[in-house]
Amino acid sequence: MQRFLKIAFTIALLVSLVIANDALAQQPEQPAPVAPVDTAAIQALKESNPTTAEQLINAAIVSADLGRGDLGKAYLAKLIENDPAVDEVLAAQQKLGSGRIFRLQSIDALQPEGARAATLLLTKLDAYYKDPARLSQLVDQLIDKDEVARNQAAKQLKNAGAEAANPLFVALADPSREAVRPAAKRMLVQMDQAIHGPLLAALDSSDPLLVAELVDVAKQLDLDRAAQFLVGPYVLTDDDQLRSAIGEYLDATVKSRPTADDVKAYLAKRVKMYLGEGPMFPVNEDGLVELWTWDAAKKQVVMTPVPPADAEVVTAGQLLRDLYALDETNAEVQVQAALAAMQRMGVLGESDVELKKLVDKHGVELLQSALTKGLEDRKFAQGAVVACEQIGATKNADLLIAVEGKLSPLALALQSPVYRVRRAAAKGILTIDPKAPYAGSAELLDTLDFMASAQGKRNILLGELHQQNAQRMAGLLSELQLEPLVTPGGREFFKQAHSSPDVEAIFISKPLALPAMMETVQILRKDRRTAEVPIGIIAPIGEVVHYQLRTKDDPLTIVMIRPNDVEGFIFQLKQLYLAQGRLLVPADEREADAEFAFAQISRMLDTPDDYDFYDFLKVEEIAVRRLADQNVAADVASLLGKLGTPIAQTALIDYASDPFYPINLRQACADALKSAIERRGILLTKDQIVAQYDRYNASEELDPETQAVLGKILDILEAPTQDVRFDQPAKIGP
Repeated sequence: MQRFLKIAFTIALLVSLVIANDALAQQPEQPAPVAPVDTAAIQALKESNPTTAEQLINAAIVSADLGRGDLGKAYLAKLIENDPAVDEVLAAQQKLGSGRIFRLQSIDALQPEGARAATLLLTKLDAYYKDPARLSQLVDQLIDKDEVARNQAAKQLKNAGAEAANPLFVALADPSREAVRPAAKRMLVQMDQAIHGPLLAALDSSDPLLVAELVDVAKQLDLDRAAQFLVGPYVLTDDDQLRSAIGEYLDATVKSRPTADDVKAYLAKRVKMYLGEGPMFPVNEDGLVELWTWDAAKKQVVMTPVPPADAEVVTAGQLLRDLYALDETNAEVQVQAALAAMQRMGVLGESDVELKKLVDKHGVELLQSALTKGLEDRKFAQGAVVACEQIGATKNADLLIAVEGKLSPLALALQSPVYRVRRAAAKGILTIDPKAPYAGSAELLDTLDFMASAQGKRNILLGELHQQNAQRMAGLLSELQLEPLVTPGGREFFKQAHSSPDVEAIFISKPLALPAMMETVQILRKDRRTAEVPIGIIAPIGEVVHYQLRTKDDPLTIVMIRPNDVEGFIFQLKQLYLAQGRLLVPADEREADAEFAFAQISRMLDTPDDYDFYDFLKVEEIAVRRLADQNVAADVASLLGKLGTPIAQTALIDYASDPFYPINLRQACADALKSAIERRGILLTKDQIVAQYDRYNASEELDPETQAVLGKILDILEAPTQDVRFDQPAKIGP
């Protein structure tokens, strides 16, 4: 997700630069400016010869204030070139204050050097103030004999905010730093809300000493949100100190100490809330939750911006560890715990240790049950992806057997509306590599066919009946380096929508060719190829509320007014991409998926008897179409050669004979044609063969490479037909 946002903002910046450059290009040539006459103040400034970061910042601002932005920009260029050390930047900030550094960004006469210089300086300051080693030293200074040093350390730790969490937690967990522990706890209490997220995450630590100390901090803060993470350890822990600390916290916050049955009921209720529909976390301006979690390997808390659904499932997983420990024979709890563990693996990159323990105890059937559960709601999509990978890794073909007339979970995942899940299911099945028919096998070729259609483009589909509006929107998209696909609606609209995973978003406007807008949305949502594509409904201003009410249960459909400029379009596209969240598949991934699909189909065609239960003709159309794409032409040619059908042979001979294609790819097609004929004989018509002789005879003035390829094709055609007359039946075989 973060990656997409960076792409979106980069596009916005590029577009603004393009517009600015165009505007400059259109301005008439101006006469060369007359060199300004230096005032006494400017002359004095020049004579001071500023060199340090502090001097250059001050000189730049003074120059701009005196009307000499050109001189100020020169000073800033020197500052950027010098790339001052952190100590020098820190000295400048302490002398000039942060305000003057920020001001560099806002003085028009100093741009763009002002913004670049401010970014350079602020980045260095940010790294300095967040440096863990420095913050750790400040923690030790909390018990310095010098009161001024103590106060200064406390102030700087408080200014560091959540970044100070890990150094303070390390002090609490270190038995050798017992002297600093009370001061560290007081510091955490003083930081209050800034430390809530990291503190709650650190309660997931396996260190009883650290957790006991943090429980005491939570009690002093009256942090009742910690209760859900502490009631489990309260009844499960064997550590008397930790149990006592949690008991005192519970006495102070919830006024009671629960039994094991109370905890089971409470945790089950909380898990149900997190896995339900309601929002459980506030989001930032990008619609993401700033989720704090405990990294067991590094023994520290980390913050990861994630979509709300991921935050909810990950947090539920933390509770499910305790619920499972209390109720491990409960099948539903087992499935939920496995799915949550897989979600954490997919979202946070955690290891599979926790999941492996569950599977070792309950069998691989738990993976299948978790996948079935994960397919029920897009909230669990990342867990479903990991489940497909885990099932595939078993290489157990028995897991593809249908039970009681129902598809296996992995085969069922091929029907998921989520592209990432379908892709993971396909890869899982290909890893198992079944050599016998299984229920749902036809879906594998459908999925690979769809993956193979991707070209790594960034297509935006427009359904717009009004031609002028369509042209205007297409122009705006083109400025953003996106590729608009413009249709008035109807059959052509759906054909484009379903053609490729390269369609990243869809806009439909009123009026729209039949069917109507809401019917169009419903049709798109019922087809797995477009079920998860974000849709923007461009409605008249007076009908926005009407369409918002009709789409309120569809988080991937957003109602908006027509954008009139690039900035408006950027904002609306950002909303659509954010709606898809982590499930967004970048263009480079889609392009790699296409190459993977072609490679896998080609691999299976090497030994077609092992895979005769697959209908490989399904991929013929897309393979012929993608042959024109030079990025994959060689691989596609090889695949068509293995298919060897009449259509495949026709495509290969036409491509190889066309002098406008690169010679190496034409030679590859000729080789593939030879392979096809050796496999299945000549399946070309008499007219096509005669036409090939005409092509060769007409190539006298073409380049030698083309003549060689055309001659090679005739050799290939003549090899199996030496004794066959061309007035024989239309199709000629061995």
